[in-house]
Amino acid sequence: MTNPSKGYNDLKFYFANLNTLFSIRNTLAVDMMTAMPLGSMKRRINDISSITKRIYAETTTPTVTKLLDDVENQIAQSNDGWNAWDLQNVIEMRRIHSHLSALPPELYIASVKASNEGRRMHAIALANGDWSEAEPYIQKVVDLYKQIGDLKQKKFNTATRYRALLLGYANDISTRQIDDLYDSLLGPLQTLYGKALEKQNAQNKPTPLDGDFSKTDQMWLNKTVLEMMGFDLNSGGIYQSSLSPMTGGNPEDVRILVRCGDSNCFLDSLEDTLYQGARGLYYQNLPEEWRNQPVGQDQGAIMLNAVSQLYETMIGRTPEFFDFVSVRAEGVFRQFKNKSFDPENLYKLKKIIHQTSVRNDADEFSKIFHDMLRYRIERDLMNSDLSVKDIPERWNEESKALLGVTPATLQEGALQNPDWFTGRFGFIPTNTLSHIIAAELHQKIDTQIEDLPGQIKKGQFKEMGAWLKTNIHEVGKSKGTFATVNDILGREPSGDALIKHLERRYLTDK
Repeated sequence: MTNPSKGYNDLKFYFANLNTLFSIRNTLAVDMMTAMPLGSMKRRINDISSITKRIYAETTTPTVTKLLDDVENQIAQSNDGWNAWDLQNVIEMRRIHSHLSALPPELYIASVKASNEGRRMHAIALANGDWSEAEPYIQKVVDLYKQIGDLKQKKFNTATRYRALLLGYANDISTRQIDDLYDSLLGPLQTLYGKALEKQNAQNKPTPLDGDFSKTDQMWLNKTVLEMMGFDLNSGGIYQSSLSPMTGGNPEDVRILVRCGDSNCFLDSLEDTLYQGARGLYYQNLPEEWRNQPVGQDQGAIMLNAVSQLYETMIGRTPEFFDFVSVRAEGVFRQFKNKSFDPENLYKLKKIIHQTSVRNDADEFSKIFHDMLRYRIERDLMNSDLSVKDIPERWNEESKALLGVTPATLQEGALQNPDWFTGRFGFIPTNTLSHIIAAELHQKIDTQIEDLPGQIKKGQFKEMGAWLKTNIHEVGKSKGTFATVNDILGREPSGDALIKHLERRYLTDK
């Protein structure tokens, strides 16, 4: 179509260039997590900072600001001839511009530095286990994000500083709604949790995995499963990381980073592959004609986590999935007739409830309480109701109340959370929201795809992948996260599907 607004083509050019800069920055960050020598970190952060300065300058230049104002004024007068995607593209352009222009350049650059530097600082803190050493860095990041939160609170007129930071992750939901959601779920979840523990304690324990699981063999199995999910290895790859698993790059070059245990297990690495692989599929299937525009990007943390949990938690921890993966794992690791590789045993191993103070070691169910713990702390931290020096004590109190365990060390307590090193304040509550949406999506897909469990048992992910591509991936940002979910479900999501899922998995063995 001919663009109905003077200046819109110019805006599209500016934001296509911005997308290229984001892509370069993401690729440099992923490389920093894998192949880059430790001694090169300072130079790499400097390179990323330089690109960040360019992103800020390109987006907030007076030319772009005036173009946006002019185009929005023309749309307000008449949007005849505009299609829904172009209109939403302008909305997304304004959203990006507003979030960047709310901050002076030095604060925006500092936030990107914290995001990249924080991962390595967190690794150092975990290794040393010394709060007095970590506290000054966390305080520095907290102070930075309080400044950012104050400016965004003023810009977007939010009730609290934390709500302003939450906008970057959960634009469709308020802090009050999250509080209400957690409060309404807590009672039923705690009751169900007690019943699940009682049932587990009355059963025989599964057989621990026995065998030699080299990292090379683990990565071979991971790659095989990734391909069967539909991931295009001509436009991406899977790599081993000693730090946090992640996915980055761009739709034509998607980099998936997973962890590998030394020799004691392969299920955790496979779990990373399913989770990160789902994100990779999302990136690869974004609407091709809009990929260089804001409207053609993914919907953000909530939806990314939801599709990831769909693959890793809803599908990847079912009896049918382990029927599929068991025989392949036996071959890869040369563990024929090894009883610990029986599908039923693998299934039981991944549904054990671990009352642990460490989230990364926790089961699907317990992680919900871990996320409630972190949410309460960071909300109060950002709203100045909690001091950094008091985090360990508050963490231990919340852990005892929600999980029934008290951390034995700082590594098992407050130091385990990387988000307060990288500045991801507002990300934590998206985990439970995504878990709810994943349960809703799984329930919906199961009604629309004939014999979904049978397909999973055969390792056939094609039909489910096509459903996600049509209903989520190719939607891009033409709609918001909750608008997309509402359209799929025909109603707003609720916690009912998640409760039913947990009841089925932990009380009925289905």
